[in-house]
This record gives sequence, structure tokens and C-alpha cells, in this order.
Amino acid sequence: MPLRIDGFAIDDVNEEKFAAHGITVRRVLEALQNDYITIQNRKQRRGLYLLIGTDNGGRCIAVPIERTRDPGIWRPITAWGCKEHERARLP
Repeated sequence: MPLRIDGFAIDDVNEEKFAAHGITVRRVLEALQNDYITIQNRKQRRGLYLLIGTDNGGRCIAVPIERTRDPGIWRPITAWGCKEHERARLP
């Protein structure tokens, strides 16, 4: 069953981590609004799932996410431009 993701809980800490990888909050939100997939994240990584999607410019973004107390709201831990093996998972 696909994850229910209604939105992201983003704060200054997330935003700084995005920026360290050259990603903006806008691009992360666009990836959530466009077609995306979620896969289990690698073991020993923070965030049980990895959201892989594209922003409005077609650039692939990977976002590890973790649950919040609200079932539809997830916390993005950081975000980066997709590696080739991540991009290959998109349909």
C-alpha cells in the first residue's frame, strides 16, 4: 500500500539541510506535488522511507522522510539531487 503523504513538516533545520545540498524548500514541495515514488530507505539511515520525485523543472530529488504524530504529515530530513540509481527508479 502506498504511503499517505498529505504534506511535509518543514522547519529551519530541514531548510538548512536542503540548502547544504543546493535544494530549496520550493523544489522539495514541488516533488511532493508532482509524481513521485516512495521506497524503503537503506538500513542504518535516518528516515524509514525515501521519496524520489521531480520538481517542476524535471530535476530529480531524493528526500528521506520520517513519520510525525499526524498520519498524513511527514518530516523531510534532508534532500539532494538524485543519484543515477535513484533516478532510474522513477517510471
